[in-house]
Amino acid sequence: MTGRTGTLQVDSLAPTDISLAPPKTDARSSGGRQLAVVILLSLVLCSVANHCLAYWLGLARSAPWSRSIGNYRRTGPKTGPQVFCAGSSLLVSGLNWPEVSESLGQGIEDWTVAGSSPEVWEVFQQERRNSNTTIIGVSAYDLNEMRLTPERAMYVPVTETASDLWSSGAPPGLRRRVLTLYAINYMRLLFPLEGDADKVMVGLRREAAEHFGLQAKLEEHEGVFLEQKGVLGVGESPTTLSDWSSARVLRRIAALRAENHGSHQFVNGPKSYALRRVLLRAQQQGRVIVVVLPVSKAYAEEFLDLTTSGDFERELDETMALVPQATLVRLDRLPDISDSRYFADLVHLNSLGRRAVTPVFLKEVAESTSNQKSQASLAAGSNPGK
Repeated sequence: MTGRTGTLQVDSLAPTDISLAPPKTDARSSGGRQLAVVILLSLVLCSVANHCLAYWLGLARSAPWSRSIGNYRRTGPKTGPQVFCAGSSLLVSGLNWPEVSESLGQGIEDWTVAGSSPEVWEVFQQERRNSNTTIIGVSAYDLNEMRLTPERAMYVPVTETASDLWSSGAPPGLRRRVLTLYAINYMRLLFPLEGDADKVMVGLRREAAEHFGLQAKLEEHEGVFLEQKGVLGVGESPTTLSDWSSARVLRRIAALRAENHGSHQFVNGPKSYALRRVLLRAQQQGRVIVVVLPVSKAYAEEFLDLTTSGDFERELDETMALVPQATLVRLDRLPDISDSRYFADLVHLNSLGRRAVTPVFLKEVAESTSNQKSQASLAAGSNPGK
């Protein structure tokens, strides 16, 4: 009886002991809240650090929904109709723009962003400009559909991008890459340096060079373009691709390969559609000059084979057929122009390159102008009643 009574007493206490234990659901809920707080604080700290670094490096961006106008540069007279210059940094560094302005007798205006291509040029062209001449610079680097403009989502509406991707029949991989740019654009609200690893490294090297007084070394080893804010053109620089070490060339080629996914495509893509619209609109506004810029031999040997070069030529021919009155200047066909001594890096002409191609450009434009005037005179003479 005694044992049984003791057992009954222990059994009767069991429910009381269980009721004193904290519910497992409360413990899980507390742990979940703590984890959420840790994750939130981590995101906030990372975001703040990212914004601070972006501000320090001069890479801060405007909000995705704000209207961006790009980098504005000009040269020559400010009065009268201006020449609209549509192209990337390859065009900006490719010609001596004060000489071009003097030859044309007009001021020249340019709006651009880093790594831009036709879909961004079109946005700037659509603004109301007092322009009667358009100079468009293209190259195998600019028109490669696989090389995306990093800032595309800040300028080109997503509806227009989606329409061009659908109409051109772009492959699924390219569609995903292009549309991802719009998601990244909103991610940059929290992390403004998202997708800009190369710019961050360049910025860090620049800050370090300024801090330790090594700007000359930076220019020597990084090929810095000496630009003045608001001025169309770049300064004199002795830097040449031929001075690069083999290791530096390989490092830059690797960066470009990652940028364009190791391939070049030119036929029927979003850039092609945008370029054709740019040309047709330019033709409505006045004279059109298209200049094909060279790339270095090292770049061509690494990325351009007979097939891709043929695709580029075919795309260029089909596009120019839309604007038969346009002047086409093939600077890429000048003898030895792809030699490394004419380039500051793999795709940008240096001071020596500009001095080599600018007279050729001006001569061909002048000859084209003379021919067009002669044709107009002949046409007027054959139709005296008009």
